[in-house]
Amino acid sequence: MASKTILTTTLTAIALAAAMTGCKGSEPAATTTGASGEPVSVSETIETREANFKAIAKANKAAKEALEDDQPDFATVSASATSIQTDAGKIVALFPKGSGKESGEKTEALPAIWDKPAEFKTAADRLATAAGKLKTAADAKDAAAAKLAMGEIGGACKGCHENFREKKQ
Repeated sequence: MASKTILTTTLTAIALAAAMTGCKGSEPAATTTGASGEPVSVSETIETREANFKAIAKANKAAKEALEDDQPDFATVSASATSIQTDAGKIVALFPKGSGKESGEKTEALPAIWDKPAEFKTAADRLATAAGKLKTAADAKDAAAAKLAMGEIGGACKGCHENFREKKQ
């Protein structure tokens, strides 16, 4: 009877070890410290910042299209500007130390983000400021000023991409 229990226990342990060896994700996910000081998943952080940039791009596109009409849709431009400004304010916090390539996660973020944090913050602030100008112009129903602000938004995006984002090949 004892040998049957030992055999069953041994076989169970072997099966469990084999199952664990084949499991994906058996290694802990890379983590970093978020703004609150709590550990956060690097992959979730990267997903969140990518979603933030996609929201900025979507709002930018909506504002541009709304301004192309003979009778611009200033309500859409204003809402888009608010969205861009809000999301631009989130950028810096979405790049905690440890969420670059050193994490092992796929990211286009360059080390310059963490090497030159003041410059990175200035770049993000430039986008927020340009979005604020767009909102002011849209609320005043000033198409010319809104188009100038759109140019500033484009310049802010381009400047950040050139300095802080890996070039796509």
